[in-house]
Amino acid sequence: MNITTCIARHISEVFEGNNWTEVDIKQTLSDVTWEEATTITAASVNTIAALLFHLDFYNGVIMSRLNGINPVIDEHNGMNVPPIENERQWKQLQQKAFDSTARLAAMVEDFPEERLQELTQRGLQTYYKTLHGIAEHSHYHLGQMVLLKNLVRNMPKAG
Repeated sequence: MNITTCIARHISEVFEGNNWTEVDIKQTLSDVTWEEATTITAASVNTIAALLFHLDFYNGVIMSRLNGINPVIDEHNGMNVPPIENERQWKQLQQKAFDSTARLAAMVEDFPEERLQELTQRGLQTYYKTLHGIAEHSHYHLGQMVLLKNLVRNMPKAG
C-alpha cells in the first residue's frame, strides 16, 4: 500500500471508524440531536455543529490546495455555521461533512506520491505535512465533540 492510500485511510477513519483511537465522528454524532448539537456550554463558544461545519470547511480548503488553489480563509475560520433549527438540517450538515471527507480521501489517494514533499501554494508546509495535519485536526475536534456531548448531556436542566 502506498503512502497516499495510507493517509487517505487515516483521514476517512477519523470520520467513519476503525482508527487508532477507537472513537470516530460518525459514531459520536449518531445519537446527538440537533438541540444538543447547537447548545453552547460554559466550556466553549463553539458547538458540536460549529465544529463539524469547521471540519467540512477545512476539507474544502485542503481539496483546494490539492488542486493548486490557495483559498482565502476569512476571520470566521469556518466556524460560522448557519442556524440549525431542526433535525433535518442537522442531518444535512452531517452528510455534507461525511461527503466532503470521502471526496478529500479520494483526492488524497489519487495524489501523486512523488509530490508529497513539495510545498503547498502557501509555501509553509509540504503536502505530506498538510495531509497528516488535516487528519490530526479532525481528531482534535473529535475530542472536543466528545467532551461537548458529555457536557451538554450533563448540564442542569432549566426549570
